[in-house]
Amino acid sequence: EGYVSVEHLKRYTMLGMATDQGKTSNVAGLARMAEARDLAVAEAGVTTFRPPYTPVAIGAVAGPEVGRPFAPERLSPLHDWHLRQGGVMVEAGLWLRPRYYPRDGEDIHAAYRREAGAVRRKVGMVDVTSLGKIDVQGPDAGEFLDRVYVNTFSTLPIGRARYGVMLRDDGFVFDDGTTSHVGENHYFMTTTTAEAGPVLAQMEFLLATAWTDLRVHLTSVSDQWAGIAVAGPDSRALLAGAIPDIDFSNEAFPFMGVREGVLDGAPVRVLRISFSGELAYEVYTPSDFGLAVWERLWTAGKALDCVAYGTEAALRIEKGHVAGPELDGRTTLADLGLARMASKKKSFVGQVLTTRPALVAEDRPRLVGLFPVDRSRNIRAGALLRRDPLLVPDGETLGHVTSVSHSPELGHYIGLALVTGGTDRIGETLYACYPLKDENLAVEVVSPHFVDPKGERLHA
Repeated sequence: EGYVSVEHLKRYTMLGMATDQGKTSNVAGLARMAEARDLAVAEAGVTTFRPPYTPVAIGAVAGPEVGRPFAPERLSPLHDWHLRQGGVMVEAGLWLRPRYYPRDGEDIHAAYRREAGAVRRKVGMVDVTSLGKIDVQGPDAGEFLDRVYVNTFSTLPIGRARYGVMLRDDGFVFDDGTTSHVGENHYFMTTTTAEAGPVLAQMEFLLATAWTDLRVHLTSVSDQWAGIAVAGPDSRALLAGAIPDIDFSNEAFPFMGVREGVLDGAPVRVLRISFSGELAYEVYTPSDFGLAVWERLWTAGKALDCVAYGTEAALRIEKGHVAGPELDGRTTLADLGLARMASKKKSFVGQVLTTRPALVAEDRPRLVGLFPVDRSRNIRAGALLRRDPLLVPDGETLGHVTSVSHSPELGHYIGLALVTGGTDRIGETLYACYPLKDENLAVEVVSPHFVDPKGERLHA
C-alpha cells in the first residue's frame, strides 16, 4: 500500500488519532507495519505522542492564575497618552482601551456621564485603533464584497463609504462595519474589534476554496493604522482647523464621504461616519504618526472644550446602534431591524439559510428600547424580560436586556433589549427581572432610536 512512514499509517488508517495520539492504541499497528517492512519497531519509528500521555507542566495549569495570562496585550500607539491622562483601561479582546478618564475623584458613573454629555454638547475624541482593518484590492474586489456583505458595494463610488453587515453560513449575523472605496479596485474595510481575525480568516477561506476565480488580495492592516473618532456638533470645526487641505463643508464632504489629506506631514484618511449619532468623523493615519496626529487634534480641540472619552460613554445606545451584546451570534438581520439592508438582486453568504422557519418565526426576539418606569432607577444588563415579576410562578420570559447606559440627552437610564414581538410592544410595560439580586424593575418598551431618529445631526 506504500506505507513507507508511520505518518502515512496514521493518516490513512486513523490509527493513532485517539486522544493519546497512539501511545497505547497504536503500538500494535506500528509493530505490524515494522514487521511488514522487515524492520524493528525502533527503526520504523513511532508517531508523535501528545498529552495526556506527555504530562502537563504545572506551570501551564497555574500560569493564567499568576499575574497576567500568557495572551499578549495589544496596545494602540496612543496608549501612553491615555495613561498620562488618567485613563482607566479595559480589555477589549486582546486590546487595552481607555474605559473612562476620571477627574477630581469621579467614579465611573460620573466620569462617563460627563464625557458623553460633552460630546453631545460640543466635541470629543476617542481612540478606535482596535477596530479591525482589512485592505481589499484587486479587479474583482467589488464583486467579492457583494458576496460577503448582505448589501451591495460594487456600485459604491470612489470617495464614499458604506455600512455593511456580514452573515455566517447559517444565516445569523456575523459582523458589521464600514467599508470605503478609496481607489480603483481598492477598498478599506473596518470590522468590530472582536471579529477582526475571524472575518479575515473567513474571507481568505472563501477565496481559497469557494471563489478561486476571483482576483482579490486581502491584507490585515489593523496594526498599521491608528484610528481616531472625532464626534460632536463642533467636530467639523475642529478638523477643518487642523487639516486645511481637506474641505470639510457639508457640500464638499457629505455624510459617508471619504477624503485623504496631510496633517503636519502625516497622511490621513478621513471618513465622515458616526457611531455616536452626532456629526462625526473617523481619522486614520499610519500608526507611526498616530500619537502626533492625536496630539495635534487634541491641541486644536482645546479652544472647543474637547474631551477624551472612553468605551463606557456608550453613545451608540442612545442612537440605537447595535454592537457586541446584540451581535451575539444568535441574532438575524430582522431581529436587529436591518432586514431591509439585504439585497434581493444578488447572492451573498448566508442568504439561503436566512429563510429557515426558525429564523423567520414571528415570535423571535427583536430589538427594542427600554425606559425604566421610575426614571431614577437603573436597568440591569442581562435582566430577563417578563410580563409578570419573577415572583409569579411559571411566568413567560419574553427576552433579555442587552445594553444599558445613562443617557445625557434624556437625563435617565435607557436600555436596548431583544424581546418577542419587538416594536409591536412599544408602549407596553414589562418587568426586567434579575434573580441574582431579587430585582423586578418595571420598564416601558420604546423605540430603540432614542436620539435624533431622523438622522438630522449626522447630516448637519
